[in-house]
Amino acid sequence: MIRILMFLLGAVFFAFVITYFASLDSRITGEAFGYHFDGPSGLIMGALVVLFLAAIYLTHKIKDIMAIPAKIKAKDAQTKRERGIAALTRGLEAAAAGDGEDAAHHARVARRNLEDVALTRLLTAQAAQLSGDAAAAKESFSAMLAAPETEFIGLKGLYAQAMAAGEHDAAKGYAERAFRLRPNAAWAFQSVFDLGLERGAWNETRAAVINAQKNKVIETARADRARAALMTADAHAESDPAAAMGEAEAALKLAPDFTPASVLAARIAMDDGKTSKAAKILETGFAASAHPALIKLYDRLYKDDTPEKRAAKLNKLAEKNPTSDEAALLKARAATLVEDWQGAVDALEAHVSKTASPAAFSLMAKAAAGLRGEAAAQVWYEHAASAPRDPRPGAEGAFHLTREGWARLIREFMDYARLSPPPIEEATAGLAPEEVKLLLAPPVVEEAPEELEEDAETPQEGKPAEEPAESAEKDVSQHDDPEGDDHIHDDEEAERAANAAREVS
Repeated sequence: MIRILMFLLGAVFFAFVITYFASLDSRITGEAFGYHFDGPSGLIMGALVVLFLAAIYLTHKIKDIMAIPAKIKAKDAQTKRERGIAALTRGLEAAAAGDGEDAAHHARVARRNLEDVALTRLLTAQAAQLSGDAAAAKESFSAMLAAPETEFIGLKGLYAQAMAAGEHDAAKGYAERAFRLRPNAAWAFQSVFDLGLERGAWNETRAAVINAQKNKVIETARADRARAALMTADAHAESDPAAAMGEAEAALKLAPDFTPASVLAARIAMDDGKTSKAAKILETGFAASAHPALIKLYDRLYKDDTPEKRAAKLNKLAEKNPTSDEAALLKARAATLVEDWQGAVDALEAHVSKTASPAAFSLMAKAAAGLRGEAAAQVWYEHAASAPRDPRPGAEGAFHLTREGWARLIREFMDYARLSPPPIEEATAGLAPEEVKLLLAPPVVEEAPEELEEDAETPQEGKPAEEPAESAEKDVSQHDDPEGDDHIHDDEEAERAANAAREVS
């Protein structure tokens, strides 16, 4: 409707102009370029308007004609670019499908048709990799470093090549450069982290974790656990006790349940004669995570005290984490120190019914010996010797880890908040409650005939009388000295006691 209205208005306007020029009665005379002209003014002015409009039209057409070559060239360039983009797309699809030959073909087509070589370098590198041409792939990835838009991708490709070739120093340089370029890139952080652990560069790796945490590559909880584990590993390698203590205490602020830090800090405090501080560290660590290493160190801390005081301290530690399995062992150990044999049995019955533990069986052997004599302890010593050992790191009382061991522990604690992965095999089941009751029951003594008793009392000629069993039992009982440094989780001692018990039998 608007277009029709505009057309009508234009027609009316031009009709008005023509009518106006035609109604003019004056004449225009003049001379130009040697020509004399004389005519009606309306006609002359109308002719001038027509000539002006014709000039505009002709100028526009001439411009269009002159632009034809440029349009043809632009069309060709557009067609060429579309052909290159299509080749690039098909080449990437071939690379994703693992077809190196097809990917290389499309990469060549893309390079011929695309002026921006940065778009084709990645495809060329991938095609070379699939074809097994490492040199060409490295050349393409290296060329990508020159362009800011492809530098990061080039670094990732060069890092992967260096790792595959075992060139870890070069890989470290590429990963660190990529991490500086894009600190929010997860693969760059993970690469720097893994290479740092592999080299044992705990301090450098900790700086990478802090940087990644700032850029939200790693969540705060994982970052705190990683930093705590890395600081503890650094503290174990530190020769200055004061510096090691500072690192361990800082680690415990980030992760109070990291047992290696608690053990190290407590040991340093013990060496400095700070018994109260060491005890507090161990109690806090046990409350966060019950671990055998904490118990052994705590028991050793008070080894010179009277049995009653040692028992009170162990009971105090047990109350810090009363629902843990280690608490039951602590209470049983405390009971054996004051010769409360029935109390030790009561503390252990539920535990030995749930899981097979050398520590629990050893303590049950002491309790059985106290209640029924050394003969009753034999079967418990045998169970202790055959029970599976505690698979946790540091179960023997100390964390003497290699560099690779620390690296595995750091990864495990950072990712899963534990010191080691779960065992492949299921935990060995404990004894049935009925079997526990049976083993703790008083032995049935059968009376021998009088003749056999008399023969047994009379030594045969030429044979020396056998030594009484009490002497052998005394040898076994030496393992149960409550005043000695008898720790709860000493598996070797349990095995020695079991062997001695077998000799008695």
